[in-house]
Amino acid sequence: MMNQLDYFKQFVPRQSEQPKMEMFVWIYTRVSSKEQFEKNSSVENQLEANRSYAKQMNFSITEEFGGTYESAKSDFTRKEFKRLIDKVKSSRKRPYAILVYKMSRFSRSGGNAIGLVNRLVEELGVHLIEVSTGLTTTSERGKAAIYESLFHAYKENIERKEIIIPGMKRKLLKGFWLGNVPLGYDQYGPRVKREKFFSKEQKVVINNYGQLLREAWTWKASGIYNDAQILSKLSARGLKLTPQKISAIWKKPFYCGVLAHHLLEEPVKGNWEALVSIDDFKKVQEILSGHHSGYKHQKEEENRPLLRLLRCNNCGSYLVGYYVSKKDLHYYRCLKCPGVSLTAKTPSLRARRVGAFELFQTFLRKFEIPKSIFPLVLKQLTKLFNHHQKENLENDHLLEIRLKEFEKKKKELTIRRGLGEIDTDTYNITLEHITIEMQSIYKELNTVPSKISNLEKLLNSALKKLQKLSVYWGSSDLSGKRMLHKILFPEGVFYIPEKHEYLTKKINGFLLLTSSILAEYTSNKNRNSLDFSESSGLVARTRIELVSRV
Repeated sequence: MMNQLDYFKQFVPRQSEQPKMEMFVWIYTRVSSKEQFEKNSSVENQLEANRSYAKQMNFSITEEFGGTYESAKSDFTRKEFKRLIDKVKSSRKRPYAILVYKMSRFSRSGGNAIGLVNRLVEELGVHLIEVSTGLTTTSERGKAAIYESLFHAYKENIERKEIIIPGMKRKLLKGFWLGNVPLGYDQYGPRVKREKFFSKEQKVVINNYGQLLREAWTWKASGIYNDAQILSKLSARGLKLTPQKISAIWKKPFYCGVLAHHLLEEPVKGNWEALVSIDDFKKVQEILSGHHSGYKHQKEEENRPLLRLLRCNNCGSYLVGYYVSKKDLHYYRCLKCPGVSLTAKTPSLRARRVGAFELFQTFLRKFEIPKSIFPLVLKQLTKLFNHHQKENLENDHLLEIRLKEFEKKKKELTIRRGLGEIDTDTYNITLEHITIEMQSIYKELNTVPSKISNLEKLLNSALKKLQKLSVYWGSSDLSGKRMLHKILFPEGVFYIPEKHEYLTKKINGFLLLTSSILAEYTSNKNRNSLDFSESSGLVARTRIELVSRV
């Protein structure tokens, strides 16, 4: 019978021998963090292992992906991973396989990763090979093992999160910062890269760039300067930033000392000094949301120059503008308080009430310096400013002496370390103390107003503008008017509808000073000018912006 069956062997279907083809593969490598990428050779080790495996299996490597740090918490937020998958899908000639050192390097997303690998194999004909174990999706058993490896990586990721994330949350809730600090700060701590910033506890300290950014925040919050002007001013002081960078800075709560993190449900107060107050941070956000940077004016706004200045005294809201075509008149009104409205300009000579424009000019005249007492006011201001500057210079001198003392101590400390007289721990602790002290002095020096050259000339110019403030405002263009508004009345001007008049709750320091001198002179008209000049008890305010700087 066997011999008879042998006869039928000639009828058994035979597969024709295919010529052996060269198989090409792609490589994917990855580490999770920048620190891993910079401090160890994991990516190079993965590459070497993948290339060695390909050579052993006679594979040709035609593409390499990854080679950088990308978190595996989500697959398609990784640029290199997405580039790999997109190219697999779009290529007419797909690779035989993708080589990865371990499945955890490919993905930690669990079910999503398993579904992706299944599609690569079943729909696109591209296999996955784990080089460290030799597992491959070319067999059903190998495919199951790789799926198990991917799920294990997912489970391992969950276990890590259960341990690490609660610890991170505890740190954040205590106000500690995680990761690199934004521009303008130096970070001291136990895990910093540079030795001079080593500290047992985290400390976030404002540096020299931070002092410049503090000024930038003040400029932005004033509403006077747009980003282009601020970038120019910073560049002149040695800090060059791109428009994108300064735009990102305005949106970081970090700069007002607030920690807002995706791991926390509510923001918390950070353990670092703020560059900007919360109120000024909010002002900047209002400016950004209103697109006030640069002031692109509509034609109608030329007829309503007091927009974003006039506020309702009843509710505090800014008055809005509108146009009535039948009357050909522009108006201001409060959206919250019924009946609170006034015309932008006096409609006619017979009108019972003057318009907002003329009412504002009358309001400005209250701050004008009468020609008759101009020399007296100039003399008094010069006296006050000189007294104030003398105090500043004395304070400045004392701070510079202290700074030189600490610089000397720092130099002596370095010499003692070089001679081996002190150990590294003592050196680091002492250096940290000296550095913090020096930074506090630098900060204080930065807040001391510099000496004003040509003081009398500057005061004379400012007072001349105050002599005819209403005329000066009326002849300015829209941008000039709004710049004056911000300088003179930073919190706006309040309209009292019952009295049809304006009042202001906060005015520019220089304007407040001249108004005080005027009030004192008016109440002492019977005294001579010498008595007035010598006995005045007024004290010059700090951070005074002279009107002549408009």
